[in-house]
Amino acid sequence: MVTDHDTLEQIVIDWRAPIADLYYEGRLGEASYVCPGGEIKGDIKLKRQYFFDDDGLKDVMDIDITTNDEMLQPFLSANSDTRLKNIISTIQAEQNKIIRSDMWQPLVVQGVAGSGKTTIALHRIAYLIYNYDKNFFPEEFLIIAPNKFFLNYISNVLPDLGVDRVGQSTYEDIAFEVIGSTFEIEEPNEKLARLINNSKSEKETEICKNIEEASIFKSSIRYKNVLDDYLYEVEKRVLPDEDFKIDRYIFMTKKDIAHLYYREYGNLPICRRIEEISKHMKNQVMLKNGDILNDIEEERNYKVAKIKQEEPIEEIRLELIRQEYAEAEKKKNTVTKDVKKHIQKYFSNFKVLEPIKYYREFMDHYLEQFAEGRIPKEQIKYIKSSFEASQRKGKIEMEDIAPLMYIKYRVHGVKTKFALKHIVIDEAQDFSEFQFFIFKKIINSNSLTILGDLAQGIYYYRGTQNWQKTMNMVFGIDNEPQYLTLKKTYRTTEEIMNVANHVITNVIEKINCSLGEPVMKSGEPVTIKGFETEKDMLDQIKNRITELKNRGMKNIALICKTVPDCQKLAGQLSDYDNIHIITDKDAEYNGGVSIVPSYLSKGLEFDAVIITNADIYNYTKSEVDTKLLYVCITRAMNTLDIYYVNELTKLLD
Repeated sequence: MVTDHDTLEQIVIDWRAPIADLYYEGRLGEASYVCPGGEIKGDIKLKRQYFFDDDGLKDVMDIDITTNDEMLQPFLSANSDTRLKNIISTIQAEQNKIIRSDMWQPLVVQGVAGSGKTTIALHRIAYLIYNYDKNFFPEEFLIIAPNKFFLNYISNVLPDLGVDRVGQSTYEDIAFEVIGSTFEIEEPNEKLARLINNSKSEKETEICKNIEEASIFKSSIRYKNVLDDYLYEVEKRVLPDEDFKIDRYIFMTKKDIAHLYYREYGNLPICRRIEEISKHMKNQVMLKNGDILNDIEEERNYKVAKIKQEEPIEEIRLELIRQEYAEAEKKKNTVTKDVKKHIQKYFSNFKVLEPIKYYREFMDHYLEQFAEGRIPKEQIKYIKSSFEASQRKGKIEMEDIAPLMYIKYRVHGVKTKFALKHIVIDEAQDFSEFQFFIFKKIINSNSLTILGDLAQGIYYYRGTQNWQKTMNMVFGIDNEPQYLTLKKTYRTTEEIMNVANHVITNVIEKINCSLGEPVMKSGEPVTIKGFETEKDMLDQIKNRITELKNRGMKNIALICKTVPDCQKLAGQLSDYDNIHIITDKDAEYNGGVSIVPSYLSKGLEFDAVIITNADIYNYTKSEVDTKLLYVCITRAMNTLDIYYVNELTKLLD
């Protein structure tokens, strides 16, 4: 913010200030904006853009809307190293709506590939922190990114926006923090690779069907409901069927304790309920102490008086009186001291287990009982057997993480360090009902920003297929999210996006998405070329790599469908230096020529892309193959080559 030294008039304001909304969305003429003081009305007389470079002012342009496509071209023509950082200075009206949306209403953003979802998510965080700085700390905001690549990008961009200390994590890492322990996860892409293999036997096809259905069920609210039935059984183990008493004195009846447990504190985790009831028990002991101590003394005095009347021998009488006083003091100490020990003894039959131990018990003894009638028996059997197989290897499946988080939340509660106020989830189409639900529970509010693209939902067996359906299950019909759409794509040329749109049209009605509208100027035609042999295709790939390098292309991707395909191609290109196979273990992309499995290319972008062997067998017209090919195509910024041997996939007819 820049202020005139003499008049204290603001000359330059922060883009996050309420009045800045007039620049991004206001048109010339009557306009208004909302600030803490209420709605401010007025007229916009002039909107002007200034263009600078290192040499100074280059151009001035009077405008009505914020920026048009022509103005964006200099920013979009940059290479993949700088483009995302540059585009942050050209926020569009549709992006501005997302950035400034109400913090407390859940927000769902459906954005086409290359629409700047990640960048806009970071701007939203910066905006919320700026406008709520008196209410929240940056540490109370969390960005959940799909992998280390995204985290690397986020860590570089957030400081440029003036935002520090915002939490950044992958889903797995934040889940393990919540659970309080780590697990080795079954490689999630191995399951995907198995499911997208189009050369399955009849037996393997049947197994894959069970894998799909079991994964869908474990990712759903229906599965959460089955866990609820089990956790109710865990709840019932806590309360002894007896009054809380010390010695023969009753301080709380079992009925009163049950009322507190199920009614007063029924919304708390089990361990928290016990803590609160323990406080009640201590208070009851303190409240009733005086009456009970008086009762003990009266009883003692009565017995002493009786001894004095009935025992004629003095020595014996004195000893009996001494014993009565000692017994009375013992009773007083029993009631007034070690109250904590008495309470612990009352709840001694309830042993708190780690989430994984509860989950094993659920799988071993309760899953069949509570899931019966909700899913077919063969799928219940498969869920149990796959869990047991993973446990023998010391692992868990990705779909088991949300249930473990939920058990932790219901039994132990979540640590105070997770006092989060807002969570931003990127690549959210890969998240399930159950995952969204547990994050909502952890922050105890609806303050979530959810960004994704259903057209890129390749993890169909555990992700989201329909935003409205999923969000209704998570938030209920009374807390409907705000739904916004990003249709413009700033990544790819018109030619590349047209091919991508042609592919995704095969499933567009089912997934209820919009086609991408390219902003970039027309570029090179997309090359679709067939070969008679793999050797012919390999020779062309080698020639094309050399040509692209000579043209100054820094970031080149060779996208194969599966990891074995990548490994095979890497072996065939072993005479090339610095060709790297990207895996899900990589934390950053350093440029050069990379070989990428189709399902790991999501979220990345490259100056040039070569899709290898897009034939009729690799990419069928199934929904998942359609989405995979769409993802591969939309990784390309400027140049796209699609090669195949024998017959081209029908998706590109």
